[in-house]
Amino acid sequence: MIWIASFPRSGNTFFRNILFEVYGLESATFHLDPGYHQDENYKDFPFVKTHLLPGQLNPSDPAIPAVYILRDGRDALCSMAHHRKDIIAPGSDFYQNLQAAIIAEKDTFFGGWSQNVKEWIKRADLIIRYEDLLTDPIACAERLRMITHLPDADKSKVPSFEQLKFGIPQYGSGKDRNLSEADMRDLAEKNFRKGKSGSWKEEMPDDLHDLFWSMHGDTMLHMGYSLEGEISAFNTDADYEVIKKLGIEREARDNKHYKVLIESNKLVSNDNDGIKRYQVELLKGLYNVVLNPASHWDIDLFIEGKIKKLRECRDLLFDDFKKKDLEKGKHRAGKQARKSLFQLMDEVMVWLTPNHLINYLNTHNIRIFHKTYNFIKKSIFAVAAVVLWPLRFSMKLLYVLKTYFTFLLKGSKYEKVFKTYDLIHLPLVQHYSQFRLTGVPLVVTMHDFTHRYLPQYHTSINISNAEKGIKFLNRKNADVIAVSSSTYQDTIKECDIEASKVHLVYEAVDKKKFKFEINREKTGRVKDKYGIPAHVPYFICLYTIEPRKNLSNTVNAFVRLLEENPGFDVNLVIAGKKGWDADKLFLHDTVVSQRIIFTGFVDDNDLSALFSEAIALCYVSHYEGFGLPLLEAMNCSTPVIYGNNSSMPEVVNDGGLGADPRDIHDIKKQMKLMFSDEKLRAEKSAKALKQAMKFSWRKAMLQTLNIYEKIITGS
Repeated sequence: MIWIASFPRSGNTFFRNILFEVYGLESATFHLDPGYHQDENYKDFPFVKTHLLPGQLNPSDPAIPAVYILRDGRDALCSMAHHRKDIIAPGSDFYQNLQAAIIAEKDTFFGGWSQNVKEWIKRADLIIRYEDLLTDPIACAERLRMITHLPDADKSKVPSFEQLKFGIPQYGSGKDRNLSEADMRDLAEKNFRKGKSGSWKEEMPDDLHDLFWSMHGDTMLHMGYSLEGEISAFNTDADYEVIKKLGIEREARDNKHYKVLIESNKLVSNDNDGIKRYQVELLKGLYNVVLNPASHWDIDLFIEGKIKKLRECRDLLFDDFKKKDLEKGKHRAGKQARKSLFQLMDEVMVWLTPNHLINYLNTHNIRIFHKTYNFIKKSIFAVAAVVLWPLRFSMKLLYVLKTYFTFLLKGSKYEKVFKTYDLIHLPLVQHYSQFRLTGVPLVVTMHDFTHRYLPQYHTSINISNAEKGIKFLNRKNADVIAVSSSTYQDTIKECDIEASKVHLVYEAVDKKKFKFEINREKTGRVKDKYGIPAHVPYFICLYTIEPRKNLSNTVNAFVRLLEENPGFDVNLVIAGKKGWDADKLFLHDTVVSQRIIFTGFVDDNDLSALFSEAIALCYVSHYEGFGLPLLEAMNCSTPVIYGNNSSMPEVVNDGGLGADPRDIHDIKKQMKLMFSDEKLRAEKSAKALKQAMKFSWRKAMLQTLNIYEKIITGS
């Protein structure tokens, strides 16, 4: 047997009829729906149709050959929405059917279009594109000879789509259901509704197309379907698996081979900031490139002084960073140790204090007792810290000296290894030190110049590291990848390098993780998890809480909004962990207001739910090199109130309202507009999603590869 798999409404039934009419080959179906007929002996048929995911098959033997029918997801989903309206649930609403199919909540709709395609692309031996099947059905069917024996084709019997639609075909007319001839003809007409590609352009509403692309755009591009609807060219390095299984004749490849080393210490850090997100998403794309046996590219990672093959680092990219979980465990262990130490001190203090004094103070003035007790306990820790400081300083000094001499000793060792590469990429300029001696061509990703423009918001050591990194890239005449047009201009202005060596590559958003969440039951659970009232609208701020993000002015603007509009029933949700100098941000009592909710760290998997229900994201920063949270919110259809400076206007465009971060009144004005004007909010929401569609990690990865090649070849 051979599986003929597809997402529903992708031409599977059309293909079965071709096999039957032209080759005389019957086929059965396999599904898990008890309401539909299924041949008990389906395993005995030469072909078995299914829409299920590979893991749901019976038999599940991966050695059983499989063919996957691939169709533009927009056409498939529009047809599916019509099929439900006409056959499955007569009278149901097309728009609602289509929206539900796009979102595929809780893995309904056979896993959703993208998931169904991704899993079957890996499992299938052959891929047949529906658009090609319409054009040349015999050529598509003949490709099956690569995996099985086929009888001679009777080309005179090739059925047209019209013949199937207005006749009584073997499959798709309900022949196995004892229907009348009229009913079979009616069912065939509904099943073979339209035999063309691109009908989504007439049927898919613009807002649902934006929603579809925000969720499935990356998969569509990987499968060769463009935003405009044309079949686009594949990339021979990144799309080798699809090219091979589609049977596309590949151009003769030259023998060029490039070896690249990417500094990747961020992968094993506890951070989850924008720079780490950038590196993870870039490497995810490159990971598929290096899996290609015929790839031009050999990419290694430099992590904590060790070189690892990118293809061997899957866990760091796709499994939520196991090292991070390990480090969290160590952190928890450290907290537990400190807690145990305090408990031990409590016992010692109780043992040293006379019982009659404890009883008296507990009875007459417990507040004085606890203040005195805490003062004594903190004093003991202070004295211990002073006594042990010289020892701690000595240990730190020894560690620094050891690190320095290790670097000197290993410098030559590293340099010998580095010389084997054609290019070294530093995704963060501060991580330059191990590469001081190298003469290999370098490219550095520049994320921002905030340490120069806003030095008051940085520690002296961070400023020093950034400056040394910039001197390093100037000295090495390195190429630079700038993550926004604003950063591109800043790089030309701030660095002593030629403009031709600066390259613009926009960051993007993980569309699988950040997407509109329609399930209000799920969003309710997430809000409850973080203590957010269920039925009160809210603005959301997402930052590592530090001065540069300007959270203080955002909070003050919100407080004034409520003071001037006491009837406004709205909250401010502040999501994020504390960062550098965070304790100086709030010096007034407004932070304990019931209207301002601090969630602390929010898991990435919960952010879409919080964004999807928010009025807007407030991200009125003093400066951003790109501003990933802006794009992450926008891909959830959430408009933003942003700082009207640096990269933010180009990232947001019409998807929000700009405000002067120094002007509390301006921030408050934009909050009021966004909250009170529902029409404006809906308009900005739609434009936010449309703007987010312009950014793609796939595009960023391919542009980065192109830059690598230009640098290596000197073109």
